[in-house]
Amino acid sequence: MISELRTFVIAAQMESFAAAAKTIGLTQSAISAQIRRLEEELGYDLFERTGRSVRLTEAGSGILCQVEDILSSFEALRGVARIRSDSSLLRIGAISTVQTSLLAPAIARLHLELPDQKVRIVPGLSMGLLDRLDAGELDAALIVRPPFGLMPYMQWHPIVRQDYVMVAPAHTENEDWRQILETQPFIRYDSRSFGGRTLDRFLKAQGISPDQVIETEELHTILQMVANNMGCSIIPYIYAVSVVPNIRVLSLGEPRISREVGVMTLRGRVAEGQEALIRYLDEASREHAPPEPWKS
Repeated sequence: MISELRTFVIAAQMESFAAAAKTIGLTQSAISAQIRRLEEELGYDLFERTGRSVRLTEAGSGILCQVEDILSSFEALRGVARIRSDSSLLRIGAISTVQTSLLAPAIARLHLELPDQKVRIVPGLSMGLLDRLDAGELDAALIVRPPFGLMPYMQWHPIVRQDYVMVAPAHTENEDWRQILETQPFIRYDSRSFGGRTLDRFLKAQGISPDQVIETEELHTILQMVANNMGCSIIPYIYAVSVVPNIRVLSLGEPRISREVGVMTLRGRVAEGQEALIRYLDEASREHAPPEPWKS
């Protein structure tokens, strides 16, 4: 019920399920479902629905302060659990595209500075890792920056910004990425992912509806598909783009679009080695930046 209680507080502050959904990063229907579950559990209505806005009922107003106290107590309990656990273990969630190019060299340097520091790497997708961080299962998450506002108890540490590029089979001769989209099947960077949403907005703004054949969030998989002549794609310029054979890389020109990769942590909860790891990730992002052939 903790998620439902958090949603209740945010909806009460904003007096709108739509605004709460935008803040939390869920759909409005998901927010409504959480509030319904909470109301069913408590046995009374918490909000009066009036068009697009909502207002607390008398019962809802009466428990708001208690709910805020419960959430504060829960955060304190989670902190105690973290202190009592193995304090030398740093639990890092990381998306697949940064594990070898950024995380591996950063952890190698961390080990030299703090040889007793234990690290557990948890792979996953950005949204899932963000949820696990929120649940207290991770100390930090190396992810794509969410396209919605951050919860006040979270803190963002930017590491690297990656421009989007067109990747096409090496034999493709056209120099205009738009014309390539007209002639090649399109392998889409999953529009449900944080980075995929950025691309989706870009294509819509350009008035482009490519002939989509496959959709996935795994960028390494997309690169292998392009290298095997299955079509073209538009993806962030990650390190793997510079080393995968049998592909061409084309700039999208202006306006440029990009995604930001960084570390999300919980405010005031700094695990041992966390600050050092963020510092080494920043160093690795500068030292392992892939060459950009269109700028040479």
